Amino acid sequence: MKLKNIVKNKTAIYWIIFVLYGIINLALTLLHEPWRDEVHAWLMAKELSIVDLFLESRFDGHPILWHLLLMPFAKLNFPIITLNLISFIMMLISTWLFLFKTKLPLPVKIFAIFTIPFTYTYSAISRNYSCIILLLVIIGVFYPQRSKHPIIYSILIALLIHTHSLAWGIVAGLTITFHFCEIFKYFYKKQYDTNIKSVIIGLLIIVFNTLLVVFQLYGTSNINYSCENNPFISVISWCIVGLLILLYIYTVFVLKNHYKEFIILVISLGFQIFIYKFVYSSILFQRYILFFGVFLFYLIIVFQDNNFDDLKHFILCISFVFITLCFGANWFLQITVEDIFYPYSSAQEMADFINNNVPKETTILIDASVIGQSIIPYLDDGYSFYDIGYKESVDCANVAYDIQVITDALSNLDAYRGNYIIISNNICELENCEFLYHTQEPLVNESFSLYFIPE
Repeated sequence: MKLKNIVKNKTAIYWIIFVLYGIINLALTLLHEPWRDEVHAWLMAKELSIVDLFLESRFDGHPILWHLLLMPFAKLNFPIITLNLISFIMMLISTWLFLFKTKLPLPVKIFAIFTIPFTYTYSAISRNYSCIILLLVIIGVFYPQRSKHPIIYSILIALLIHTHSLAWGIVAGLTITFHFCEIFKYFYKKQYDTNIKSVIIGLLIIVFNTLLVVFQLYGTSNINYSCENNPFISVISWCIVGLLILLYIYTVFVLKNHYKEFIILVISLGFQIFIYKFVYSSILFQRYILFFGVFLFYLIIVFQDNNFDDLKHFILCISFVFITLCFGANWFLQITVEDIFYPYSSAQEMADFINNNVPKETTILIDASVIGQSIIPYLDDGYSFYDIGYKESVDCANVAYDIQVITDALSNLDAYRGNYIIISNNICELENCEFLYHTQEPLVNESFSLYFIPE
């Protein structure tokens, strides 16, 4: 009876924590204003077909799994808050699985779900990173069953490929330490404890999806086959390096428990650093937080093994808490608190002014559609945008934010007299134009000024 009471009390505590998490993160989600990177995925899902989405994704730079999840709601003209609620619900599911189905100590679980990565960053700010966390938690829970169900395990890994390029290092680590190792054991060590046909089929599923996404994002007719400039060659090269590291450890060192999990962590973090260095010009907060998500995934898969001794459990838990507090907590708290009290984006503010002051059925000029697109979901019916830099109507923008193109377009507005124009981020002040409104300065670089160009 005492044991049953303990179990019941523990379950009740988990449910209290889960409900509290849901209330806090729902509030943060409703207080958050989506910015251009969030809205861009929504507009792509709304305006493009699946075929066009596949073709356009190479300009966007992301796989389309996230867009496909948004598509039914965007096509049915759900309000823009749906975008953030989808992310919130995905993180809510992730949190439930993390609380109830993983074996980490309760204090570590509480610390993780109320800081990084579960609270705010991937629940309120709606981007494809929430897909990564959900899949990582699912894979972590399923991890002990991977040898019994290799195809299901492989499908989960394949889905991870379609989330974000930063997840590809995790994919490489998981594939190398399971599929390659199982094939090696079967053909060279003659160990037949796994269904090798299912393992090979699973590996083929992962390879096919990897090639599909690489072709989707980089499969143009003008591929530059250089390791320095071509992402496809870089990804393949990094996978080969990871395999060589594995083989080196496998043959030289005395293998110990959880070396595979450690290799997954090393390859995952190494690949992220590689992407930050050679692909991205900056490390956004959402990208940076994924470091902590990967470390937490490492803890999940390690703790799923009941044979892990208490001292190593303790050291790993303390390490996660220490690293999070030192390198992420201050930034996380600052951004979260600021988003509560200040506008994250001023797009809705500008849309409200337009809806109340600009005549309906008006085409509004804009200097940078990639920034101004975040206004679109808040506009009443009848308004449309026209990008003067790239001379095209704006539904969803897949063009770079080129300062020179914008300034050149703004230098001569004679052809646009009698029109309203929005200037993003105070790039300049328009002479001989009537100033109408300027939004508050938001947390992200997304403020707007509205002018009228007199005839």
